Amino acid sequence: MNVPASLHASLMARLDRLGSTVKEVAQVGAVLGREFTYDLLAAVAQRNAADLNGALDQLVGAGLVFCRGSRPLATYLFKHALVQDAAYGTLLRAKRQELHKRVADALEEKWTEITEAQPELLAHHLQEAGDWAGALHHWQKAGRAAVARAATREAVSHFASAIDCSRRLGDVSGGAERMTRLHLAMANALMQAEGYRSERLGKTLEDARLAAANTAIVELQCDVVLSLAPFFYATGRNHDYLTLAEEQLANDANLVPPAYLSALWAAKGIAHYNRGEQPLATEALRKALALIEGVEASGRILFAGADQRVSTQDYLSSSMIILGFFDAAVEEQERMVRTVDPLDNPFDLAWHLLSRCELCALLGQYEELLKNATTIVEICDRHGYAARRSGGIRWRGHARSHLGELDAGIDDIREGMVLWRGQGVVFHTAEYTCELCDLLLRAGRLDEASQMLDNVDTLVFDTDEASCLAECIRLRGQIAACRGDLTGAVHLFETAIATARRQQAKLFELRAAAELAPLLARQGRVHEAAARLQAVVHTFDTKYPIVDLISAQRALDALSR
Repeated sequence: MNVPASLHASLMARLDRLGSTVKEVAQVGAVLGREFTYDLLAAVAQRNAADLNGALDQLVGAGLVFCRGSRPLATYLFKHALVQDAAYGTLLRAKRQELHKRVADALEEKWTEITEAQPELLAHHLQEAGDWAGALHHWQKAGRAAVARAATREAVSHFASAIDCSRRLGDVSGGAERMTRLHLAMANALMQAEGYRSERLGKTLEDARLAAANTAIVELQCDVVLSLAPFFYATGRNHDYLTLAEEQLANDANLVPPAYLSALWAAKGIAHYNRGEQPLATEALRKALALIEGVEASGRILFAGADQRVSTQDYLSSSMIILGFFDAAVEEQERMVRTVDPLDNPFDLAWHLLSRCELCALLGQYEELLKNATTIVEICDRHGYAARRSGGIRWRGHARSHLGELDAGIDDIREGMVLWRGQGVVFHTAEYTCELCDLLLRAGRLDEASQMLDNVDTLVFDTDEASCLAECIRLRGQIAACRGDLTGAVHLFETAIATARRQQAKLFELRAAAELAPLLARQGRVHEAAARLQAVVHTFDTKYPIVDLISAQRALDALSR
């Protein structure tokens, strides 16, 4: 903080009037921080007890410092941060570095329990002392500890300090490898704290890529490719990422451990998912899970900020739902329940609960859906997970809309979409839009729904995001039907069905077919409507009460009356 010149002069005049010893003690205290303990001050100040105690008493008497407790257990607090800044600012650089070095030495020698619990404290003093290597080590330690306790914004700050120290070290002791690992650690924290398309994330990933290019470590280069995946997804460049992932698999499949190979297959599968290529997605995601089966939890790596098993199982379950393999999706969810410890990383838990929400919606379990969505929002509010929070609000809205609160549900899903789009991401945007448009149509708000579909059409046209293409066309059909354009609606539903069949998206085909049938009946084509819908319904074989199947069966029953 820059202290105003007039105020700085006034504060320094007060310190000078107290004498040089008092001023020096104040300076040592300022190095320690806004608040400091008597015993640490004594260890660093290196003065006899009488002089030290007298100086402290004068600082307290002058109203510059507060005292809590009795010496030697006393704690002191500068009355205002400006007092600390004024005292600190009078130190010459060499003296300031010397005092920070003394603090670091004292902490390491006598207060190891503090440095273990707060490695960032020691890192700060080592950095200010100019000990870049020592500071780097402890900033890394602080960053890892912050990630472990889900304090991701703290982790970002700690890794940024570590990167600064590493730059000052230059190429000493494997600089390129060290910088790559630091940028990757920073990227992981940024994904959790700011989402997948923050400007800082893009810059950090590019720095990691450039640093990795100067190493010969294959695992590290794989780490960079994997960390780039969410950023490519977020920008709708799935084909570009597939090229990158397939090249890495072709070149390094025999050179990397199973955890890395699994993650590369998972990253490839998610890119296929985003492109609406669900058969290819499930194939790749199954390979990924098979590879990770034999890897202990400690040997797994983070993908998109989460444990690679959690993210892989989630996308595999979603892909199987779209393909209509409902029983397999439920079984995959049950495996997830057995592999996610509620006491593990809260980011993993939030992601796992999002996957559970999708299943609850599919089965019409709206009370449980509301409970899980509420828990997600609470976790994300506590830890600052922007991307996961948007998903929690979205599913909360879905639940509320089916529990008699349609307007509240619309508001929730809109808020979730605003949060998601606020990160500038492409993937899953069409999914959010379709969810919201479905509710808007239930509320009779056709113009709003149409405008939203116009926006998502532009997004899909400009990228290769196609996972919900059939759904977007189906909703267009609903709008046409509501406006009385039966011919146009039938054409759109037929197009949605054709699109879903091309993508083998049986769930989306089922929805479009169920909405097409009543329109065909209104055109006098009752027999054709029943036969076509029955043909689609009978392709499903499940023991679970799937909401969309129940709805389709009701439409089928209505045709036979």
